[in-house]
Amino acid sequence: MRVLVTGGTGFIGSHLVEELLRRGYQVLCFVREKLRWLEGLPVELCFGDLKEPETLRGAVEGLDCVYHLAGLVKACSPQEFLATNHQGTRNLLQACLEAHDPPDRFIYMSSLAALGPSLDGRPLKEEEVPHPVSPYGLSKLKGEEEVLAQAKRLHTVVIRPPAVYGPRDRDLYTFFRLIQHGIVLVVGFRRRDFSLCYVEDLVQSLLLASEGRASSGQIYHIAGEGTYSWEEAGEIVAETLQVRAIRVRIPTPLLSFMAGLGEMWGRLRSRPALFDRGKAREMAFCWMSDISKARRELGFRPRFGFQEGIRLTVHWYRKEGWL
Repeated sequence: MRVLVTGGTGFIGSHLVEELLRRGYQVLCFVREKLRWLEGLPVELCFGDLKEPETLRGAVEGLDCVYHLAGLVKACSPQEFLATNHQGTRNLLQACLEAHDPPDRFIYMSSLAALGPSLDGRPLKEEEVPHPVSPYGLSKLKGEEEVLAQAKRLHTVVIRPPAVYGPRDRDLYTFFRLIQHGIVLVVGFRRRDFSLCYVEDLVQSLLLASEGRASSGQIYHIAGEGTYSWEEAGEIVAETLQVRAIRVRIPTPLLSFMAGLGEMWGRLRSRPALFDRGKAREMAFCWMSDISKARRELGFRPRFGFQEGIRLTVHWYRKEGWL
């Protein structure tokens, strides 16, 4: 089996690459510059950019599967999100369709942000009408639409995880660091529940989508068991870190104001803000996934409970000197 992974240098992609290698796959990674977590791994490398179609053509020939995980999670503008997450996905699909020996399957890792938050407090199913609340979410939805539009010409599957955590993650790492310093950050004054997914469970779902009997054109929600509030998640992390932490509540208007300042500072440096207003809007809602379709059709079963996943993540952060 010969497969292509885009985004293999990242947090989730590197875990997928390692699991594919363990299973004996021949892995080709499409990368831009730095190898990061791929250093020393027995993979083929193809250098290029999703925004440059000519760099994609040679990478997609003679493949059993394409795992498309590459994408922007931070950008200076909505147009930058769209250029990579939407147009870049379209470019990759077009390269696959024009290949002399096209891939058998195309697995697209989207995000629950493409669908939007739960507005009535119930876990969301795949068939809900999308209502993204951030430029990132909109760009991932546009990417999904490109993938699903080709479902009759190419076997495509869309995987939608919520927030993903685990070793190598830098996004939720900030949450861990604050708790290490005795602060559980809570957004707003009402309970907000969300689903989470440990990275190895997400990797399992990507492999099930490519190796199983999923029909072309399907979307699957993937998450761990249960949902948690900011307070509950903070307590579990604090207990795992063996620290005492106090709750600090930030009103959502103040969070948006802080995000706006972050964007202004990012523009001055011509760099994406670490935290923008789109992310602030996302944090003001509940994000809950119904994974019953993935259970039924993919045979997906989360293997890592939240407490176990947090324990493994904290252990890795400490071993690497991050905490």
